[in-house]
Amino acid sequence: MAPQSSTKTRAHTIWSEKRLVGICLFISLAQFQYGYDSAAVSGFQSMPGFLAIFGYVDPTNPIGYNLTTKVQTLIQSLMNVGALVCCLVMFKFGGHISPRTGLWAASFFGAVSIATQIGSEHLAALYVGRVLLGISNGFFSTYSVIYIGESAPAYLRGAAIGMVAFQIYFGSLIGILVDNYTHVHTGRKSYQIPLGVMFVVPLLISTALFFLPETPRYYVATGQEDKAAAAIRKLRGVKDEVQLRKDVAIMKNAWLQELETGSSVDLLDAFRGTDLRRTLLTIAVALGQAASGMFFMSAFSVYFFVQAHVGKPFTWVTVSLAIALSGTILSFPAVRFLDRRHLLIGSSCVNFAVMLTIAIIYTVVPGSQASGEVLIGLTCIFVWMYGFGQGPVLWALQTEIPSQRFRSQTIGLSQGVSFVASWVTSYCSPYFINPEALDWGPKYLYIWGCSNLILAVFVFFFVPETRGRSLEQLDELFSKRVPARKFKAYVTDLQQVDADDYIEEITLDEKVEVA
Repeated sequence: MAPQSSTKTRAHTIWSEKRLVGICLFISLAQFQYGYDSAAVSGFQSMPGFLAIFGYVDPTNPIGYNLTTKVQTLIQSLMNVGALVCCLVMFKFGGHISPRTGLWAASFFGAVSIATQIGSEHLAALYVGRVLLGISNGFFSTYSVIYIGESAPAYLRGAAIGMVAFQIYFGSLIGILVDNYTHVHTGRKSYQIPLGVMFVVPLLISTALFFLPETPRYYVATGQEDKAAAAIRKLRGVKDEVQLRKDVAIMKNAWLQELETGSSVDLLDAFRGTDLRRTLLTIAVALGQAASGMFFMSAFSVYFFVQAHVGKPFTWVTVSLAIALSGTILSFPAVRFLDRRHLLIGSSCVNFAVMLTIAIIYTVVPGSQASGEVLIGLTCIFVWMYGFGQGPVLWALQTEIPSQRFRSQTIGLSQGVSFVASWVTSYCSPYFINPEALDWGPKYLYIWGCSNLILAVFVFFFVPETRGRSLEQLDELFSKRVPARKFKAYVTDLQQVDADDYIEEITLDEKVEVA
């Protein structure tokens, strides 16, 4: 009876947070832009209407056109350069930027970048638009996860941040679907229509932010306890004033204790003492996104399939993204009830085997129909595993591990490093897969298979288990220098009110009182 009661209790508490779940799903729409753009631009590289303007005629290519390696690298990499610039600015000034302000800035740069890319036929304008979009994505990726992470209770935080991975995949799916219907046009509309659809994200988010508060922890950090209580009330629908004051008091005490660990506000403090471990871990986890190989697959999926002589590449990329989306949906209960470490290690090991198998098959029987079918099937497994395990867990860890004093700066820095890794991937990959260069094709996955294995080993030795811990409890665990593999069993002095075990105790107490 106990397990059944526990399951019902958890389902009840999740339902009681439906308002917050809806808000987090909406805020995670910020990542829709990144996913949509990655898929849409990947499709542009195989669109005659786009290539006729920015590429050149190539009778030897399956679609009759091609891009020079230089243009191909710059289209993808300049977006990452813009994101890096944005993240470096956030590392310096992130402590003065609220989550809502950061999201508004992202919306502004996003709208300007889209208009720039739509309105010109010159490569220079296209490049400027890519840089501006990178700045928008930098703000979106950082402040969306901060808003969600600082608003959601501990028992829902992993699933709530997992919505980021869902929106990336959902955006990718919509992007490739739009491309699939417009790539038949031979004129500029083939790529202008997909770009125009992107206006939806900055418009919706910038409008909705007028009706949403800042995060409770932001208000606490700026000495506005009354507004913090009001934010919890609005975000989560909590009506118990006593409980609200307790929540705010615990947040405030934890914040003051963290400030006492260092009176300086020097950003170099993020690389000193116990904060050094947290900063380096956050950066390493962000690099895990690149190590998974997802940056490569999202940026070059259509082009990759075309060069591998897979028929109907747009259709198969659409199918793989739809399958991946089912993985992200299942990740919501997975990150809620399964350990972060187990999910991340398991999914990384599976993707190591998947990528290695593809590379071996294309080494033995390149260009055959059978190898094309294997590429499609295993690619679907790869993106499903990423959406189920790697994506949501890596995003959650990036939000949970940083010090509260430097959360925005640390996440901004880690995202900057992640965008550097994405830039390196975008810049180097064409030289491996483009027929003008090394022409490795799917054999390029030898590299990404090995990087998945390295990710799994790193997580086993260094990444702590954060599931079910409040942000304040994580502060205590890191301050006490608890080893990574002892995080799960360690009993903290602080019992945060929004933790899972607390909610179950409250529910059981209420049942006793009713009886």
